[in-house]
Amino acid sequence: MNENLKKIFKIREVPLFIFIIIVGILGSFISPYFLLSANFSAVFLGLSLDAIIVIAMCMLLISGGFDLSVGANLAFSGMVCAICMANFGMPWPIACVVAISCGTMVGVANGLMVTRFYVNPLIATLGMLTIVRSLVLIISGDRAMSSFPKAFQLIGQGKIFGIPNPIWIFILFVILAEFVLRTMKMGRLPFFVGSNPQAAELSGLRVKRIQFILYALCGCAAGIAGVVSTARLNAAFPLAGNGAELRIIAAAVIGGCSLSGGQGSIIGAFLGVVLMAMINNLLILTGVPVYYQGLVAGLVLIGAVGFDEYSKRRRGEIRS
Repeated sequence: MNENLKKIFKIREVPLFIFIIIVGILGSFISPYFLLSANFSAVFLGLSLDAIIVIAMCMLLISGGFDLSVGANLAFSGMVCAICMANFGMPWPIACVVAISCGTMVGVANGLMVTRFYVNPLIATLGMLTIVRSLVLIISGDRAMSSFPKAFQLIGQGKIFGIPNPIWIFILFVILAEFVLRTMKMGRLPFFVGSNPQAAELSGLRVKRIQFILYALCGCAAGIAGVVSTARLNAAFPLAGNGAELRIIAAAVIGGCSLSGGQGSIIGAFLGVVLMAMINNLLILTGVPVYYQGLVAGLVLIGAVGFDEYSKRRRGEIRS
């Protein structure tokens, strides 16, 4: 029985799930509103955008890459969608396709810089973050846009069986991505690439193509999140998604993804998003100023990366 318990707790998601339960119990003592169904619905609705992006970010991290431009891309895609409807009179379905395509092209640009021009992912995606943030301010004139068709608003404000649509969207994506990673041959490719790119190349895998596709997928996820954000708020804001990249990468690392690649799971990354959202929600309920949320996210990210590096050294994967 003890051996079975040890095997269970070696699964990264199990301790994380238990920790989430502990945070929930502690939260109920800290604030009487924390465990209310209305609050939980608000928490899951609030984390829906991060959850959509973290799915693609998780696969990218597994392959050994990362994308710091996803928050800016979210704002860019949402603003493109708003401009297409408000300024160019496009039907909302076409505007959504254009916006998601623009988000995907940002990911394509990142992929080209990293895989074809061999730019360091940190420099490539950080530079893209700055470029896209500036683009959003340019095309919007540093103004928010609002008031869109009712049918479009249903994407973010509608409900099915009493559950908001954004929650259904990320649940669908989580299930689909987890199925692909665990059961399909193509789902193992990011693990092969992230674990040992040279060996994967020698075994016949097109490493650069796989990484390029994953960068494009990350851009597409940010584009989808941007559309959902605009529909949910019935408005597009130039600074939407500010700091999202920090929360998303922190959540993925907490969930078991390694910054050096080769490790991670969709469920773990999703649980990481849930934990980050619960902590932020507790800060809000206890009256802690919103500015402290970034402080907490940064500390959690440093702690998670430090724990990951410590675990590797204990397993002998890294030499001192």
